[in-house]
Amino acid sequence: MERIDLVYLWVDGSDPEWLQQKQRALAESGREYSAQAVAKGRFVQCDELKYSLRSVEKYAPWVDRIFILTADQRPEWLNMEHPKIRLISHCDFIPAEYLPTFNSSAIEMCISEIEELGEKFILANDDMFLLRPVVPSFFYTPEGLPVARMSPSVVKGSDLYSNKVLRAQRLVAERYGHSCVRMPHHNMDAYLKEDVRACEEQFRQEVEATRSHTFRTEGEFHRSAWLYAALATGRAEERVVGHYGASRSWWEAWKCRLAGRYCMESKVVGIHRGELARRVRKYNPTILCLNDTEHATDSQRQQMKDLLERLFPEKSSFEK
Repeated sequence: MERIDLVYLWVDGSDPEWLQQKQRALAESGREYSAQAVAKGRFVQCDELKYSLRSVEKYAPWVDRIFILTADQRPEWLNMEHPKIRLISHCDFIPAEYLPTFNSSAIEMCISEIEELGEKFILANDDMFLLRPVVPSFFYTPEGLPVARMSPSVVKGSDLYSNKVLRAQRLVAERYGHSCVRMPHHNMDAYLKEDVRACEEQFRQEVEATRSHTFRTEGEFHRSAWLYAALATGRAEERVVGHYGASRSWWEAWKCRLAGRYCMESKVVGIHRGELARRVRKYNPTILCLNDTEHATDSQRQQMKDLLERLFPEKSSFEK
């Protein structure tokens, strides 16, 4: 089986040195950024990565190498001797003129520069967790193409994130003559490195502009363009994720309905909405994203951590 790598973006937003860098960069920019771009919830870490790795070891042990991209930081609990772990500093793959950066979109636009990264890779945030076993075919077709999980809803620009996705969709439509109009489902996404590079070459000007943005900014080039371009060129298989999307069987879907539960391939749960455990049970997703936002409180973050400890109590080999 061809290897499949896993990539995380990770930051310790409570690190005093990192915080000083961030404040200095904000002051030097002389700009006002949206709450989505600079809020505490975008950078604070509650050991989500530790629990995400526990879920991967338990439910996707076939993953080959795990790349953790950081700003010269390291989780204190991480087992650096583990053969699968690759801790990669931003300075190792992002051009020096774009550092420091506090912009995940800018970091993502440089991932294809990591030479050691394999052809097939899954990109995840550290707030994403597997809740049941998955096999490689969950992410790649038998022909080796990525599965692009999309929401039933169309893209509608209403905030910083969705505006960037809408721009990516429109750029791909202009370049290739057509594009999927659905919103990408926020989960662990599968890619082919060759196709990411081809897409970036098609939109070189937009990529370079995004790399130069220290913080998230309107008008950036978003990685959803990789999915849209792959779908437009027949290099990915679209999978629409509905409430019963984890099952192709109508009978299984009806059993979920009768039980008053969903059975989703992936689900985003905002931690600021509360009742996390009940909502996780209700949606019963294969991939769960516990999304921290500018609306979340420290108390809600502690509730999230308590839930993660209940879901994944066993220490993984990725920990000291």
